[in-house]
Amino acid sequence: MPALNCASRKLPLAFLGVSILVVLSASVVAQTAFSNSMQETVLYSFGGLDGAGSLFGVIADANGNLYGTTVFGGPATVGTVFKLAPNGSGYDESVLYAFSGGSDGSKPFGALVADKHGALYGVTSGGGVQGCFAGCGVVFKLAPRKSGYKFSVLYRFPGYPDVNSPVGTPVRDRSGAIYGVSQFGGSSNNGAVFKLTPGKSGYTESVIYSFPGGAGGYLPQAGLTIDNKGSLYGTTYYGGTGTCNGGCGTVFRLKPGKSGYSEIVLYSFKDYTDGNQPFSALTVDEVTGDIYGTTQYGGAKMIGTVFKLTKSGSSYNESILHSFDCGGYGNPFGCLPEAQLLLRSDGSLYGTNVLGGGGCNGIGCGSVFQLTPSPSGYSFQYIYNFGDPLNGAEPEFGGLISDANGVLYGTTRSGGTKTDCYDGGPGGALGCGVVFTLTP
Repeated sequence: MPALNCASRKLPLAFLGVSILVVLSASVVAQTAFSNSMQETVLYSFGGLDGAGSLFGVIADANGNLYGTTVFGGPATVGTVFKLAPNGSGYDESVLYAFSGGSDGSKPFGALVADKHGALYGVTSGGGVQGCFAGCGVVFKLAPRKSGYKFSVLYRFPGYPDVNSPVGTPVRDRSGAIYGVSQFGGSSNNGAVFKLTPGKSGYTESVIYSFPGGAGGYLPQAGLTIDNKGSLYGTTYYGGTGTCNGGCGTVFRLKPGKSGYSEIVLYSFKDYTDGNQPFSALTVDEVTGDIYGTTQYGGAKMIGTVFKLTKSGSSYNESILHSFDCGGYGNPFGCLPEAQLLLRSDGSLYGTNVLGGGGCNGIGCGSVFQLTPSPSGYSFQYIYNFGDPLNGAEPEFGGLISDANGVLYGTTRSGGTKTDCYDGGPGGALGCGVVFTLTP
């Protein structure tokens, strides 16, 4: 496969074509030295035709099969849906669908969600109805059949004042309705939240919320999170009442009611030293109601934070659990968190940094971190550094998943052993990404 030089670096996805008490640092524990407490295994390295740029992580079924998307790769170089099946000594990869860039969509920009029958659902940021520069995006489904998977488009977005450029992993409710978010579109073209309602003749689409801009937020960059009552949670990259240029971003909730959805901004990030520009989907603790997330920038060094919103009556208190510090060229610490956090049953949080962690010509190939609750706050530790691009580089938007034994699964955008494939990784790292495990 010819080299793929198709990656834009650290810009919002839009340019890829991508009254609350603030308690800052209340639970921060000083950054600890790196401890390599996990053993990495690369399950698969992408090489181009089989996919390139595995940005969004994987999901697993009961048989241990892994499923995910790549934003590039395939014959048309506009993305794939893949499956990794365990074979006893490793994994076999198969491409379930390769996008053409036409009416079927282009660039799947989120992880997959599955139903109880094993059908897979996702979104593309482009393709579909022509317009919106290169198509406004689609919602797609892959239904398992004896001979493979049947691909279908559930909805093609027409753009403003409907949805334009959906991003992030869709979510489903108990009725089978599908929800997602877009960067643009909606009544003010500042982004929108959409719903696809299933019916006998297919799905009916509706825009259930349009971001107003300003204090209400705009340009969401991450998917939604849904709780067991059907409330939707998300973030906007810009907007809010903070003092950053364009606003520092917001955390919002959409609550279902008889007349539709009511929106409330749960938190507006304050300034450049608070969290700034949230890029990842939120993690909601169903038991406590606490909300966890990351910001791409902001914090003490202004290169990323982990934050927590704790419910207090009808509002939320914010605390910064950790501020990242890349520490300069060649430092093993990580920075720029962009992925959803994994919350384990013991309250531990796991996440990834895009850069830092050593390797990749001093820029760093990325790292994996853990936050463990304690009586005095949270203790922070780096548990794995991608010190060599052959092991993967740049774990980007995809969160980690875990099995019952504590093994973590994830993806990186770049790196891997197929070095004839180039996706513009950090420090010139070759390779089009990997699927990996980390074993305690």
